Amino acid sequence: MQTTSFSLGELLRRAKDGSLTIPQFQRQFIWREAQVKLLIDSMSRSYPIGSLLLLDRTPDLPLASRKIEAEIQKGHAPDDSLLEDPSDAQPYNREAHSYILDGQQRTTSIARVFLNSHPEKLYYFDLKDLYERHRGGEISWIKIRRRGKTEPDRKERNKLLRADIILDQKKSDIYVSEYIEDSGDFPQFAENRGKAREAAAIIKGIFETIRNYKIPVVTLERGSGVESVCRVFETINSTGTRLTTFDLAVARFYPKPDLRSLWTEALENYPILKDYEVDGERVLQVLCLASAVRDRKYPEATRSNILALTGERITQEWVKSSEALAETYEWARAQGARPETLPSHNVLVAMAAVRKLFQDSASEEIWKDPDFIRRWYFSKIMQAGASQASNYNIAQDFNALRQYVEGGRQPNVQEVVLDAATLLKLKPSDVRYKALQNLFAMTIRQDLVEGYRIDSESVLHSHHIFPSNAGKKHGLPRDMLDGICNRIPILEKSNERLGEGYPKEYFGDIAAQARKHGTLGGLKRRLSDSMIPGDPSEGSWSESFSISNFREFCEQRAKLIIVRVREIVGESLRSSSSSKDEDELAEYSEF
Repeated sequence: MQTTSFSLGELLRRAKDGSLTIPQFQRQFIWREAQVKLLIDSMSRSYPIGSLLLLDRTPDLPLASRKIEAEIQKGHAPDDSLLEDPSDAQPYNREAHSYILDGQQRTTSIARVFLNSHPEKLYYFDLKDLYERHRGGEISWIKIRRRGKTEPDRKERNKLLRADIILDQKKSDIYVSEYIEDSGDFPQFAENRGKAREAAAIIKGIFETIRNYKIPVVTLERGSGVESVCRVFETINSTGTRLTTFDLAVARFYPKPDLRSLWTEALENYPILKDYEVDGERVLQVLCLASAVRDRKYPEATRSNILALTGERITQEWVKSSEALAETYEWARAQGARPETLPSHNVLVAMAAVRKLFQDSASEEIWKDPDFIRRWYFSKIMQAGASQASNYNIAQDFNALRQYVEGGRQPNVQEVVLDAATLLKLKPSDVRYKALQNLFAMTIRQDLVEGYRIDSESVLHSHHIFPSNAGKKHGLPRDMLDGICNRIPILEKSNERLGEGYPKEYFGDIAAQARKHGTLGGLKRRLSDSMIPGDPSEGSWSESFSISNFREFCEQRAKLIIVRVREIVGESLRSSSSSKDEDELAEYSEF
């Protein structure tokens, strides 16, 4: 890296001649006027405003880019006011062209103010406020006016001076002196020309500070590769925004194809991708994996492999790749996945890539044994850390599934290690928690409370069986209240009906209504579906949900959940129970 600085004049020259551009992966200009004012005020006080991060354009790293979002007009600022200053830290090179990796908001703001290039507004400096309020730390001296038919240098009886005028020192000095001495806004100076000159000198000094301001610049070395650009951008970017592979691909291939437009169209055609907050990179991963097989290359959707795709290949296969991805998310929804409970995008990418690879030749369902694929899928997502799968793991899954479709050889099903003690300790942040929520949503066929049918389209709420406020009121352990053994997916209406009620009361009411209407059989089926222990035909059943029985309820339900998991993953489920596990279960029994 090279570290240097630009004078204000050099930064404005580069903005004006177009030698500073913004890569397409950068977002649009979003700063509010208050942020722009604070930036200019900081410059007037020689406060640091952060460094710019630039990347020199080279033939080895072509990135589509756009001009700074400022309508720079001829004559603003006057070219002679931006002439190279001998004090510039770096001589102005008219042949240089750099991408702004970090600092576009600041650069655009400075250009809009000092090149009079805001598309809708004009910036003026209030000379009276500069003298009276600047020293107090206020920023009210920066005024904004709507553009009109004319753009006068001065307004409001010469009190407002257009911001770009200060770059012309001779003209701005004259305007400042005229205003201080002739405006009548400073009656205290009427009999004391020396004080008037001192006041003018203060304002001129502020303008001189702005003209002499130096902006630190960090420039990446020529030859920096894509990975280096990404790492530096992600580390230094002041907004903390991660530079995704899709962002880079947008810049790499623009305008043929225009990936942002293609992705916008895909989201419109396949709303499920938007619902599940899928990133456009996933389509490129699918396309990359399928393309590698056809090109007889090892299929791995790394950042470099994606960026090595051709624009022509992307254009040809984008639609079908998007379709395959959407169909796979539809399949995941049928397995109980909801946007808020999706355990992993990575496994679905591998499955979508196989679907893409065979969608032209397969006239029937691609998975020869849907039950086996479900078992394989749940075994994958019920691994601790399953969401952290690398590109290598995605490639492994893709290859295993591809060989299954081609030759019928079933991929290995991973062993699932899970028992009641583990369930009682499972935190909502654990990917297995989400996997179990999927399993619940897939296997619970009727709403526990109302009895309405639940399907893949149903909007479900994760209800606390014992209410969450029981922690404060009755001292129940918070982790067990939020645990999977105390949660059940129900329809929104049922969730509202139960609210923060206690199961002893509401289960008692539900059982009483079932006895009254002769529907105990249906209630028993719903309770079994929802893995709720006990027999509602027994008069004392609701007593088992008293506060004192909370621990026992969670333990009983944990065992029922394990049975449900075994129904899905079969022999892949292995219990880790040992004397140590039993001790841990006993430990959770104490609260």
